[in-house]
Amino acid sequence: MSSVSNNMSSYLHTYEAYRIPKGHEALEAKNAELIKTEEGSELILTEASRKQLLKDREKYNAMLVAEANMAAEKTQMAAREKQAIEEAKIMAVVRAMSKGDIVPPSDEQKVMEYDGDLYQAAKMAQTIAMQAERHKKESLWDEEEEEEFRKKMDKLCDESNELASSLGEKSAEFAKAQEANVVEVDMGNVDLSKIQYFVKYSGNVGGAILDMSV
Repeated sequence: MSSVSNNMSSYLHTYEAYRIPKGHEALEAKNAELIKTEEGSELILTEASRKQLLKDREKYNAMLVAEANMAAEKTQMAAREKQAIEEAKIMAVVRAMSKGDIVPPSDEQKVMEYDGDLYQAAKMAQTIAMQAERHKKESLWDEEEEEEFRKKMDKLCDESNELASSLGEKSAEFAKAQEANVVEVDMGNVDLSKIQYFVKYSGNVGGAILDMSV
């Protein structure tokens, strides 16, 4: 067995295959597109191994998709949590303005960008309330926290994008690992005319000879 990652190895099995002599009439009758080895023979998976190979590949690919989806959801969850915090701060600024408090221009800008009408209403209430006692407020947005969040989101997005973009590559690597796990078994009295599927490691499984010569 070739060296594979622990993540991959748990999905792999050993796949048994028969070596078919050159010019066997069953192969000639079944498939004209034979891939010849240097010895003039091919390997074809047993029916049980063919089914297991397909099952393993399906499970492994499903795992890859699940990992990518989880990473994407993690990123989206972080964004939703941040949005909830932002909206809470916005409403706190609106309340402060409505009471006549002086808030940092940057906080007013946040409210304006969030909802122009809400900002105008808060500004009007602030003007009226400023005739009474007023207080100066510190900004609710900490630049260090904002920078930390931006870095966190950049990392989450990078991880999510990397997983999504590597699906095809990892799936192909798994197919190669499966190929390395094919072992030859004695054909014995197997009736080749009963074998319905041939396998080729060029993508899809089914309908062609598996060439294990390389």
